[in-house]
Amino acid sequence: MSTAPEQLCLALRLPEAGGFERFVADGNTAVVTALRHWAADPAAGHVLLHGEAGTGKSHLLHAACEGATAAGAKARFVPLDLEGLAPSVLEGLEDCDAVVLDAVQAVVGQRDWELGLFNLYNALGQHGGRLLLAARAPAPALGLTLPDLASRLAACATYAVQPLDDAGRARLLEREATARGLTLSEETLRYILTYSPRDTASLLALVAAVDAASLRLRRAPTPRLVGQLLQCRLDAATPAGGP
Repeated sequence: MSTAPEQLCLALRLPEAGGFERFVADGNTAVVTALRHWAADPAAGHVLLHGEAGTGKSHLLHAACEGATAAGAKARFVPLDLEGLAPSVLEGLEDCDAVVLDAVQAVVGQRDWELGLFNLYNALGQHGGRLLLAARAPAPALGLTLPDLASRLAACATYAVQPLDDAGRARLLEREATARGLTLSEETLRYILTYSPRDTASLLALVAAVDAASLRLRRAPTPRLVGQLLQCRLDAATPAGGP
């Protein structure tokens, strides 16, 4: 059976995050519990998550937003690292019951953004709304230039999202594969954990690509197939004329 490169070089993009059930909570049980409470309780107050890239913060924020909506709240999710986004996107969000803002670090140091966040924080409090934010660092370490915003975010209930260890990463891969009706052998799991980038986003994107390639080629995933997909990603990331 042919395994031509064009058949294998599939987009390694992050799939839909899913709910709390798709999150492997190893080391983060308290975080998940707090976010379930935030989603369900209108009086939960403001919450800030922090953690390094790839720890699953965006997944948790999506899950909390979905949970708040399911509980009857008017909820909005805004990723602040979208290219071309302007502070005006924050206007009117005070009318929501629950607002979720991802990647706060992307707008730190920009006065218009910091003023917008400060005003939204205050307006939500006045209207009985609640705010959930995620950033790469806790409020005191973000480098905020507006002292009033720094003090507001420091007052949020704050939780650190811990990265998974290898056992947790294996459970994540197995859970995502099972959700897709895909079986990963122990050999394939070991290969992924040895050669793939180890952050959550990359692992989830790789499972999605393996699933698509397996369906297209009509064969079970193997270390060789995973290796070909990873090589495609490496080739795509290498600038033309590069090493």
